[in-house]
Amino acid sequence: MHKKLLCLYLGLAMLVISLSACSKSEDKPADTEVDVSEEVSGDTAKPRPHSFGKKDNNTESPEQEGVKHIPISIEEKSYSVTDPETYRLMAECNYFNMIMDEETAKLYPKLNEEFELYNNNEDIRSREMVEKLREDYLSMGSYVADSDMYLSDHIKPHVMRSDSNIVSILCEADNFFGGAHGYYWSYGLNYDPSSGKELHLSDVVPEKEKFIELISDKFKEKYSDYAYDETVTDAGEYLASMGEDEYESWPWSMDSEGITVYFAPYNLGSYALGAQEISIYFDEAPVIFNDKYFNTCDEYVIPLVNSRRYELRLGDGSLEEVEVEFDAIEEYDAYALEYKIGNVSIKDDDYYCYSADNYIVYSGGKHYIYSFSGTENDYTILNVVDIENKSLDMDRSENAYLYEPIQSWKDDGDYYSYSNGGPAFTDPESFVVGRRLQLLGTGMGYKTYHVGEDGYPVSDDEYYMMSNGFAFKAVKDLELDTVDEAGKATGTKKVPAGTYLFNVRTDGESVVDLQLIDESELEISGESDWKTYMIKDQNDDLIDLSKTIYRVKVDDSDWPPMVNGQEEDSVFEGVMYAG
Repeated sequence: MHKKLLCLYLGLAMLVISLSACSKSEDKPADTEVDVSEEVSGDTAKPRPHSFGKKDNNTESPEQEGVKHIPISIEEKSYSVTDPETYRLMAECNYFNMIMDEETAKLYPKLNEEFELYNNNEDIRSREMVEKLREDYLSMGSYVADSDMYLSDHIKPHVMRSDSNIVSILCEADNFFGGAHGYYWSYGLNYDPSSGKELHLSDVVPEKEKFIELISDKFKEKYSDYAYDETVTDAGEYLASMGEDEYESWPWSMDSEGITVYFAPYNLGSYALGAQEISIYFDEAPVIFNDKYFNTCDEYVIPLVNSRRYELRLGDGSLEEVEVEFDAIEEYDAYALEYKIGNVSIKDDDYYCYSADNYIVYSGGKHYIYSFSGTENDYTILNVVDIENKSLDMDRSENAYLYEPIQSWKDDGDYYSYSNGGPAFTDPESFVVGRRLQLLGTGMGYKTYHVGEDGYPVSDDEYYMMSNGFAFKAVKDLELDTVDEAGKATGTKKVPAGTYLFNVRTDGESVVDLQLIDESELEISGESDWKTYMIKDQNDDLIDLSKTIYRVKVDDSDWPPMVNGQEEDSVFEGVMYAG
């Protein structure tokens, strides 16, 4: 029988990243790539979740010595409505929720309460906004009838810093309510983790006069080559002219190296002159900052937001501008990424992508750019740029992307909602990376990583935990090896023909571990001689490593793949590969 290559959507399973300390653990695994990597019935007993990504120091309280990373997840949401007759998009609202895992919420209960209040308010606001935009769209009549125009309200979050001193999230907002053009602006959500209260400028920068003076100096330096006319206002003078309440509520965000204030179009000049932002770094004027916020984790991550230039103090003491430019390639409707470090430009003309998320990673006293770019066939490639040495080794590019377990969608006929997201990338010592694997079907495997001594990610786990959308069925009676949670052999067991199994974990090379799944958990479809077995509830609760684990050996060096020395189709039916 020939293998049917079917495109599929691979469901993502929820894995939990728990609180970890910023400082390096003395028993951290060596910086070498090591792949860290009972019977099913109709019972509904709750399975024991595995401890993927957990660390032993998660019970430290916020009051203990040292600044600690606070792991949070971001769920980006979209709520939209289409014309019921033409299916044309009429209105869309993109927003986000902030989520803590159970252990972190116990450590920071007030912050968790504030997150939950914010999330609830945003859920309500987005629905009201979409309904209002829908009504506005319909009222425009012929103005929008022959166009692809739709009304929108969008917020894009970036977790700039999340530790026991401050949680700061940069929000890039834009909207279009009709008219000649839309509007855009940036602002920060800044919280004190212990009290949950939002922070004001005077909380983090009590030296107001000196701060405004530095803002003015930076504005003149940064925008001196702008085509400003005489009506443009100096950013420092603009802040100085504000009343106290307006100044305190002015938009800003903080990362682990400084603070940035944001000026939207029309604040300092005309719309055509765009938005401006000014950053003051800790090492430029430490005396103006509250010491609490000057103290950061030893290692950290800063999102390198698109179109933003960031100044870094390198190991040799030099201050260099760092940015990533997207150079359009019209032939492929794609981009070439150009990494700029001071006056050095790094670019591979043979590599192109459709999107990219970039991060400044500070680890081991060095700065790197982690660049996750979307390429052909939904692959995401990680390139690591050594900022200190101003170099990029494309031969070490990896199939890797940041873990996003949150995936949901709903269509009730009138409104469509969608969400995706996962743990924010904030801690170089503990982050989860996913890879697309083609071993006994196409699946997504996940491991916990840390940044190694050479700047590249190093695995902390022996196995990839798998996230699958599909199961498969034993074609005949099988005698399979069994292993325990640690991967140690425990014997063999018979798996009768007609039994359903799914991928649990793999070493990514030849070993695949399986567990049983009941037929009631599956949505079965397809032809009489070839069926597919979609898992209805695609979540991590399906995996219970205390139950029997079946191990098979897969050789995919040729086609068809071999399972325990036999052709794959003669062993299992319904193994799915993405074409």
